Parts: sequence; structure tokens; C-alpha cells
Amino acid sequence: MQQWFIKNDRLGSLGEVPYLGVPYNNIKNGEVGTLPDGYDGWFPFMRMCYSIGDLAITSGIFEALKTKYPKIKIAIPNMEYVEHIFGKGWTDRWNYSSEVTGGGNVDIIMANNPHIDKIFGVGEFDVVFTDHDRSYTDLIHDGEMIRSCDEPLAEQILRRFGFTDEDFKKINASPKLYFTKEEIESSKEIIQKYIGDKDYGCLLLASRLKEYKNREWGSERHIFKHLNKYKNKPVFVFSERDLTNTKWKEYFPIQYDFKELGVNLRQQLYIKQKALFNAGFQAGITDACSGTTNNIILCPHKSIRENAIRGNTYIYNDGTSKTI
Repeated sequence: MQQWFIKNDRLGSLGEVPYLGVPYNNIKNGEVGTLPDGYDGWFPFMRMCYSIGDLAITSGIFEALKTKYPKIKIAIPNMEYVEHIFGKGWTDRWNYSSEVTGGGNVDIIMANNPHIDKIFGVGEFDVVFTDHDRSYTDLIHDGEMIRSCDEPLAEQILRRFGFTDEDFKKINASPKLYFTKEEIESSKEIIQKYIGDKDYGCLLLASRLKEYKNREWGSERHIFKHLNKYKNKPVFVFSERDLTNTKWKEYFPIQYDFKELGVNLRQQLYIKQKALFNAGFQAGITDACSGTTNNIILCPHKSIRENAIRGNTYIYNDGTSKTI
């Protein structure tokens, strides 16, 4: 893979690397510098990938940075800048539908974030940091490729800019969402109308990836032993296939379909964030709600890699599971 960097509004490469970033030992022994204590300058940051999940798993870094560096000023690029760097249509590869697009996903995840001070364009910063700027503590070969050892990407990025193990004991880097008063009130009305004051869950059985769309995953049978304690709870559902006569319907007979309710994605995010549990396929909209609810997620890969989020339970195709 290529280790990219952005300087003077141009994309450059440091060449092929087995994994992105630098070993954390290189930072601890002083070979690689980080942000200085008390840093009060600008921190322009650009995510290279634009699915909902890609943006969600790094959405917690901004609040974390403001906690460690209270005077830091954070900026993210507008879409014109992204296309200037990568070319027009770069974000289209992360489109889920005509309504849910890679370019639009930024607003879905970053909306109302009080820790972002500026949206920048071409010509405003000489150097722009990216998610390729990361620092890992350990690498493994998971049978498919060399990856970090289930270490959240948000933490790897923060390590690169000065965070330590002690910082992570005090500062939570899990995904963060920020809702308007209107979004909160409208979402609460939906919960109250269908659920009342009872506990509920959310199921997501859909995928952006073509090989997993509109079909059952072979590993689904492994998830139900993890859901026994939630059996018969009412659930909100987003599914690409009919769940009638499936084990999902057997376990959760009271189901409310998000599509039939006509709720938008921001409302779905709030409802999922307030659920007792989220279960189903690995998907960005569930990643975005991590840290506030119990997430039990079917993972299609041999390890969750840097997409890991603290507190989530991941279940693999062979039936093994791991809570990060």
C-alpha cells in the first residue's frame, strides 16, 4: 500500500509500505516527533475514505484532540478540496444509493460537531494531516494481509500526534455524533410512539459491499447465542431482505422497519445510539453508534483490523468472537 501525504495542496507518496504509519516505539524513543505539549496551532485533517463507517470510526479524534490540546484549532476540507487532491468523483466509490453518497456522508457524521473550527479549501494550509498519519503498537498477518492487531484507527491517529496509553485511560476516542435539538426531539417522538419507555434494540442486515448485499451471511447462525439475553425485545430494523420465517423474526417478533417509518439517517443514528443493543452485519451506521450501546457485530473478515471500536463484540465466520 502507498503511504500518502499532502503538501502544498498536492498528493505525494513515501512509497510502498507493509502498513501505514510508524511504530509507536519510534515515537516513544524520540525518533519521530508529535505535537508539542500545549499545542495551540491549526490541525487541518483529511480522511482519505468516505463511507459512513470510514468517517465514523475517526469521528472521535476531534473531541479527543480538544481534550488533550484545549487551544488546538481543527479544520476539515470541503468536497472541492477532496476532489482537487484525488480527482472528481473520488468519493463516488463509497455511494450506497443515490440518496446516501460518499460526499454526503461527511454531513451525516460530522454535522454539528462543535470541535471543528473551520472547513477549508485549496490554498489555506501548506500541510494537511491525513489518516495515513498513524502509529501502531503491533502488527499481525491475519491470513489475508498485514494489519494492526485490532487497534482502533482513531487511537493510532491520536498516538501519532502525541497521545499515550495514559491519555487513553482518561480520553475516549470512540465515535462521536452531535445532534440538534430538533433531531433529538423528533427521534424521541419516534421512540416514544413505537416503544414507549421500554428497552429496545436495533438490527441492521444490509451491506454496501456487493458480495454481501441482499443475502444471508453464512456466519449469521453464530450470532444468536450472543443475543439470548435480548430475546423478545422490540427492535427497529433496517434490512435488505424479508425477515419473515427467519431466526431474526423468531428472536425478535416485534419489529419496526425504519424504511416503512420514513425516518432519515440522522434520526436512525440517534435511535440506534439510544438502543440497549445493536446487532447484525458490520456497517458504518452501527459503527457510528458505538460507545453508547452494546454492539454485537458480524464481521466478514478474518480480523476486525483497524476498524475495531472499543467495547464492540465482533463475531467471525468461524464462530469465534472477540470484544475489543
